[in-house]
Amino acid sequence: MSSRRVLTAAATTIAMAVCAPVQLRPQSLTQRRLEAAVVSKFPQFVEWPSVALSGRQTLDLCVAAADPVGPDLDALVANERIDGRNLAVRRIQREADVASCHVLFLSATAGPARSALLQRAAALPVLTIGDEDRFLDTGGIIRLRLVDGRIRFDVNAAAAQRVGLRISSQLLQLALTVRGA
Repeated sequence: MSSRRVLTAAATTIAMAVCAPVQLRPQSLTQRRLEAAVVSKFPQFVEWPSVALSGRQTLDLCVAAADPVGPDLDALVANERIDGRNLAVRRIQREADVASCHVLFLSATAGPARSALLQRAAALPVLTIGDEDRFLDTGGIIRLRLVDGRIRFDVNAAAAQRVGLRISSQLLQLALTVRGA
């Protein structure tokens, strides 16, 4: 399948996840599954600097301890490949672990380690995704949020550019807001 078709399919998946009307209670199981689906597709819309990918066999999606997306994310990325690399999910707890991540999902439930992990990631070519209200204000790149029963997202394009990431215009078009574009 061509990379254009893969991106179109991924964009459709994200669009369906963000537009599907679902009755959600705060932090419900359905909400977490939709978050996992959206997070699993974001890497297809990002270009990392070559140094971040050099010698790597996998594209690592890291999730901070107190993992809210659990086995859903594992199942969604199983057998998925991006640019010849398998997607792999890893759980991390220490700042030192961030250096080997390509994507870092930091839920508001990640606790006190969340701030230190985000600060470390802000100096590396790591796509940071979170669901905390002030996530973009604290240096995060993509913030997930619940709007009218749907998972939606905002993008801090300036934060992505600072760490050398290029976010596809297709993904930016799906965002509710884009900062620093």
